[in-house]
Amino acid sequence: MSNDQDTGGIKELREAAERGRKATQELDDMKREMAFLKAGVDTDSKTGQLLFKAYDGDLEVDLIRAEAEELGILRDVKSEASEVPETNDADAQLAQERRSLAADQISPEHQTEDPYEAGHRQFREMVDAGRPVEDAASTFVRSVIEAATSGDSRVLSDR
Repeated sequence: MSNDQDTGGIKELREAAERGRKATQELDDMKREMAFLKAGVDTDSKTGQLLFKAYDGDLEVDLIRAEAEELGILRDVKSEASEVPETNDADAQLAQERRSLAADQISPEHQTEDPYEAGHRQFREMVDAGRPVEDAASTFVRSVIEAATSGDSRVLSDR
């Protein structure tokens, strides 16, 4: 094996490690966002955004909710979801999707669509609607993570 092949192999390993680090960071970011959404934190408000950025405790929903209650930034998901007007603004749509995710949590035993299929369907719908592929991919990953955090055996593995 030549030295050039060794260098190429190491380069590929480094690139794979970097992709792995990025994927791990994205997963951690999504877990963090999910914990805040489940806790009912209004991450669309300035105060909610500040808490989201500054919070360094455990990502337990009850702990985050207690912190948000202390700061008075919990959202009323049910009334807020009915008050949101339809808009074509991408940021407003993303905020609406977040609210919907927080409000419409479906337990695995009541969910009929496979999480992977649901994620793929949402991905296709978003791409077809002209949304960025990165946003669509994030939605796909989020659907699988949500299913996993709710104990859906269709996405959990013993391996």
